[in-house]
Amino acid sequence: MDNIYRPRAKRIQGYDLARGVAIFAMVIIDFKTFFCIDETFPEWLYTFIEYMDRRAAVALVMIAGAGMTLMLRKAELTKTRNTLFKRAVFLMLCGILIARIWPADILHFYGFFILIGLTMAQLSGPGLLIGAAVFWLVGFLGLSDSAYGYLESFTAGSLPSRFANLFFTGYYPVFPWAALYLLGMWIGRRNLKNRHVTITLLSSGLLVAVLSECAGYFIPGMAIKTVLAHGASDETAAYIFILLSKLTVIDLTLPSPVSIVSGAGTGLCVIMLSFLCATSLKQRPLQYFLIAGKNTLSLYVLHILFIKGFETLPGIGEDYPILWCTAGAILFITTYTLLMRQWLKKFAMGPLESAMRYFPFVKAPRIMKKDPGTSTG
Repeated sequence: MDNIYRPRAKRIQGYDLARGVAIFAMVIIDFKTFFCIDETFPEWLYTFIEYMDRRAAVALVMIAGAGMTLMLRKAELTKTRNTLFKRAVFLMLCGILIARIWPADILHFYGFFILIGLTMAQLSGPGLLIGAAVFWLVGFLGLSDSAYGYLESFTAGSLPSRFANLFFTGYYPVFPWAALYLLGMWIGRRNLKNRHVTITLLSSGLLVAVLSECAGYFIPGMAIKTVLAHGASDETAAYIFILLSKLTVIDLTLPSPVSIVSGAGTGLCVIMLSFLCATSLKQRPLQYFLIAGKNTLSLYVLHILFIKGFETLPGIGEDYPILWCTAGAILFITTYTLLMRQWLKKFAMGPLESAMRYFPFVKAPRIMKKDPGTSTG
């Protein structure tokens, strides 16, 4: 097989595959969001893509956390920390620029997650889970009407508004999304080469996802019936129903506490299934996901530029069938991977991955291959 698909010893193929699947889903979701406003046939496809909104990002955040843990296992710990810090700064700068045309940018949040991870990297496994629980719990504060109204009252573009966006009101706010990053760091400490561990985590993720979905569906209605049966007034029952609905609704765009748990469950399933597929299937059917997974930053930025450029063309609307949008996204990703395959024959990594490795553009490491037989990482 072509040597560009043989990973370095440093890379873990399961994470690359999971990252590729997640960015693949994110591109499809974004094509659907910009070019398919109304629900169209087939409804099951539209509903599934709608359900996966933000869940692809959950998987990417968790994988990033796991990747940090793996990097910090290196012997040169100080050098690794400096590398991660520079990577965080690079991603935040890129994100700030992209956010000017793409309000849903994740890179500047992603960079801040790395900084949080660096401050908590010395915690034990249980300590990481406790830290994740704290970020998850503080996220509740942004759900109250008074807190949300206060956070939204800041003048747009002001420093307080930017901080409110970063921590509570943005697309991927630190509270509670940093909890997913810390959970990923905890996963990175697990021995996923052990099939028993992988299957156990897969089962746990599936169970968590199912239970959280059931909680979101049943708890508000059951609570209403219970309080009314015990003589509560209609006003009290309505208040309890609204409160529980906010806490249990499965909607990662809010994000509610239960939806974060649900997202973590599906993210865990994506990662564990990717590990099982990477070890049990031949590599060739998965090579396109692997290429995308090793070069997610370039694909992420390129798909944003493509969508923003394409929607400005004359005659381009927002009412295309979901099948057309999905096919367009698949065609875009296929074209990207074919071009990236040619790029990787000469370079060791994607263009933006190389730029991040160079940052701050001094003492740049080698990004050209020594010879055609050198693998990419």
